[in-house]
Amino acid sequence: MSTLFANKKNLKKPAPPCRSGYEFDPDSVSAYSSRVNLDEASRNWTSLGEVDPLWVVLTDPTKKNNRWSEAEFFATGMAEIAGIFQRLQAAGLVPASGRALDFGCGVGRLTQALAARFETVDGVDISASMIRHAEKFNRFPGRAKYHLNVRPDLATFPAGQYDFIGSVIALQHTPPQFQRGYLADFLRLLKPGGCAFFQTIHARGWRQFVPDWGADRIRKWRSRGEAFIPLYGLPVKQVQRIFAGNVLKCESTGYAGWESRYANDVFIVQKTAV
Repeated sequence: MSTLFANKKNLKKPAPPCRSGYEFDPDSVSAYSSRVNLDEASRNWTSLGEVDPLWVVLTDPTKKNNRWSEAEFFATGMAEIAGIFQRLQAAGLVPASGRALDFGCGVGRLTQALAARFETVDGVDISASMIRHAEKFNRFPGRAKYHLNVRPDLATFPAGQYDFIGSVIALQHTPPQFQRGYLADFLRLLKPGGCAFFQTIHARGWRQFVPDWGADRIRKWRSRGEAFIPLYGLPVKQVQRIFAGNVLKCESTGYAGWESRYANDVFIVQKTAV
């Protein structure tokens, strides 16, 4: 996770509703996407996960250098999943307790919380080191299983078998061309009537004019060759096109200061029952 979501003091008044459109159509800029390939992304996140894995997931400045305690860290996952399911219930959704998928699971912060609610949970991540840590922290070995996935899709997972798919502070670190593919697979993997809760970001202001490959070059230069935490926006209307009539709710929240170059987007989706 980036500091974009670590400090809630940065939150300001909500951005315009998702349905309102934008002054600038970012599709033309997002076409010039990141040149990062999945192998490179996997190496980057594997390196990040080797040294300070809990902080890389939740970048609270006070917890850097392995200052997260295991109990405190995983308690945030329990609280976050509880909040997500309250929001689902408010939208009229109560997922069946069969099978769930946690996309971008990291060390299993949300996967473990989901395992207390579902019979089977699959956590999937691009980082080999994160998967190793997740297996070490796994308190539900009979329910939670972790998978390394260095693919542009989720083709190794069964279609139409998931009651719930969740993804928080993960897609924003994935180049847009891969975000779109993974989101399309969310819909494929859900059972009819199943639901998903996921979060993305989109660029605002001057940032929407900067192609991702340019931002990548700046981040690489600043990191001086070391692993870095990337951020990639995906226009809301691109997400809405992928899910067509399956989006039940979309909320956008802006950020203040330097981080105002992005807005946070949360989607609740239900796959149309056949």
